[in-house]
Amino acid sequence: MKARTSGFFLSTLIIFTCYFANAEEKHKIPVAPPEYLAMKNIFNISEKFKDKKFIKRSGRAYKRKCLKCHGVNGDGKGSRAVDFVIKPVAFAAPGYLNSRSDGQLYWIIENGSPGTEMPAHGFGSRANLNNEEIWQIITFLRYKYTN
Repeated sequence: MKARTSGFFLSTLIIFTCYFANAEEKHKIPVAPPEYLAMKNIFNISEKFKDKKFIKRSGRAYKRKCLKCHGVNGDGKGSRAVDFVIKPVAFAAPGYLNSRSDGQLYWIIENGSPGTEMPAHGFGSRANLNNEEIWQIITFLRYKYTN
């Protein structure tokens, strides 16, 4: 009986280890609906990149809402991310932001990413970011992490 119980626990441990080890590989970032993919940033990015007050204000929004998971350096290694099964996106990864439209980023921020620790941040959520704040964060990400 003891051998059977030990075998059961060992099997269970192996299954859970394999599941969590592969969870990140299996997760695909959902693609936003077409109406989001067509969205354009409400800010003129090249103009805002020169506006130091805007960048500072947008950076503060990133720090308040994104930094703990996505990290100081946009590397996905924030203090809260340590225990996540699926790690946050690394905005600073070469080409990551270049391969995502503003509308895709907006949709993820607004709605979260199902199957991950990324909650919705849009209006009415716990984070309760409004339209302008989401665009500020996207503009900041482009300023700081576009390679």
